This record gives sequence, structure tokens and C-alpha cells, in this order.
Amino acid sequence: MRRETIIIITTVLALVATGVLMVYSSSAALSDSVGQLYRQLIFVLMGLIAMGIAIRFDYHRLKDKGIFRLIVFLSLLMLVLVLLPGFGRTVDGAQRWLYIFGFQFQPSELAKFGLILLLAVKISNNREHTPEFFRGFLPPMCIAALFAGLVVLQRDIGIPVLMMGTALVMVVVSGARWLWVGLFMVPMLGAGVMLILMFPHRMQRIIAFVDPWAYRDSSGWHLIQSLSAFAQGSWMGRGAGAGEQKLGYLPAAHTDFIYAVIGEEFGLVGTLLVLGLFALLVFNGLRVAAHAQDFFGSMLAVGIVSAIGSQALFIIAVTIGLLPTKGLPLPFISYGGTALVVFMAMSGVLVNIGAQALEPRAALRNRRHGPALA
Repeated sequence: MRRETIIIITTVLALVATGVLMVYSSSAALSDSVGQLYRQLIFVLMGLIAMGIAIRFDYHRLKDKGIFRLIVFLSLLMLVLVLLPGFGRTVDGAQRWLYIFGFQFQPSELAKFGLILLLAVKISNNREHTPEFFRGFLPPMCIAALFAGLVVLQRDIGIPVLMMGTALVMVVVSGARWLWVGLFMVPMLGAGVMLILMFPHRMQRIIAFVDPWAYRDSSGWHLIQSLSAFAQGSWMGRGAGAGEQKLGYLPAAHTDFIYAVIGEEFGLVGTLLVLGLFALLVFNGLRVAAHAQDFFGSMLAVGIVSAIGSQALFIIAVTIGLLPTKGLPLPFISYGGTALVVFMAMSGVLVNIGAQALEPRAALRNRRHGPALA
């Protein structure tokens, strides 16, 4: 599927280039805006290297016990280490960063791929039992709950929600019954409500989401400034670098709310173009999943596409007021090293799956008549 892989690579590079431009523009109010740009360029270089390696690395080897167990073990180990004093670093009241040998990174971002890989292996190995609850549906959801639970202990609720959502998409695509999904949603929603009620600041965000103007000087400030950025951008925007909300009005302009900066500087047209790039990436990623060489490749591609697409959609919905405020990076665009490198590496895996996928006509022929003789 040469066309799909080219589109995926081109789309990712376009999003990354947009991110470099917007990180530089949105960090204008910071004293170290040039330093932010240099660091983002270093992250981009690291991401390009990771993406290039992933493109060349045969994804079938990820199913080897030694490789996938090592990736999963390291993912879980780092999720545990970040909770330990001396290893974890607290930022904005949450201990989510791991500091080792002078390097700081966020283990929950790395754990996304570890979870997707483990689920792809387990689901593909247990494919014949997928319709069953105890042998097909429950094991992958318990695995996802383990990963999500460790991230919840870091006082993060956004990434665990996306992890569980990605796991649900993978088991549904693999053939799980909708009845099991509906039954599982009940305890999931109950756990989500509990996690919100346990922390007052989360409840404040929910209340402010309903009526942000009633809390304009506190918990509703982020959303009001974000909506103001879109309003000022109108159809065509103020122009690159001409936005005002990033000048100390819109918090986290270069990270969580960078989509609002795009809206102010490039208007509705710019935001729709970015949304279109994500849609193009997801569409072609799903085509790769549909025509992957094997079921493991299909599951791996579905997981990667779900992780990227759901996070992008989540953050866009937050910035335009369709979901309560929650800090997460916009894939490929927001400032930050761990998320950027991981998303680019996962995109490289997706390209590798696509490079080995069957062309649609060949796949249809194989389904109807079996593979042709060499």
C-alpha cells in the first residue's frame, strides 16, 4: 500500500512542521522562547530518528517474546519508578515525570505503545476466543486496567481514559460482543465518577465546564481564554505570530491549548486544515489496518490509530469547550519531547505495517480464493 504509507509519512511531517511553527509562536510570551524552539527541534530530530528506525524495523519481530516482553516490562517498570521518591519528579502537583541520568521524560507516554503492543499480541494469539467474555474480552481489559491504574496513581485521569478507550476499540474490532462492552462500561463510568469526586479540582473543572463564565477568574479561565482565541481568529485568523492570547492570557498556550493559538492566528481555515490532517492520518491508518499482512499487524495498526486519533480529538474537543478542561498534548504539534518521539515512532510502525500490507485487490482475491500460488 505505497500510496497510504506515503500519505501517512507526509501527513505526520506536515503536523510536525506545524508544531514547530506554533511552538515558536505560542511561546513568545516566555523569556526563553528561542530556547523552546531549539529544544523542540531537538525533539523533532529524535522523533525523526525513532520514526526512521521503526519504518525499517519489521513489525513482525515485535511479536517475538523477548522483544515485546522487554518493551512491556520496561513500560511497567517506569510507571512504577515514577511513583518512587528519588526517581519521580513532581510538576504542577502531579508526580508524572521520571528523571534518570540527567534525562526527564513521561513514562505514561511510553506506556501507551507498551499497552498497544501487549494487547495486539494477546488478542492475535487468542483470536478464536474473542467472542467469549472470560477468555476473550476480560483479559485484555484487565491488562489495560493495570496500565491505566498505574497512571491514575500519578494523579492523571486523561491518559488512563484514553488507554481504556484504545483497549475497547481494539477488542471491539477484533470481534468482541457489544454486550460485553456495554456491561464493562458500567464499572468504568463508576470508577471515573469516583476519581472525579475524590479530587476537588476535578469537580471544579466539571462545574466550570457547565458555566465557565461563572468562574471566569478561577477554574473557567482556561476555557474562556481558549474560546476568546477562536473568536478573535474568526475565519482567516490574525496571521502567523500575531495572536494576543498567548501573551500571558491563555495558560499552557504552547502545550495543552496550542490548538486555540492555531485558531487565533490562522482562523477557522487553519483549524480545519489541522483537523483534516488528523482525519487523513486516521483514514489511511485504518486502511493499513484493514489490509495488514496478518491479524497481529491489523491489531497493532488499530491500536496506534486509535491512540493518535482519540488524543487529538480529545484535545480539540477540550479547547472548543465540548469536554471539561484536561491537560494533554496535541499529537505531533504541542511542545514536549516524550509524546512527540513516541507518536512519531508509532507512526513509523504504522508505515512499516502498511509497507508489508496486501494491496486491496490482492487481499480481496485471498479472501475469496485463498492466496495465489508462487
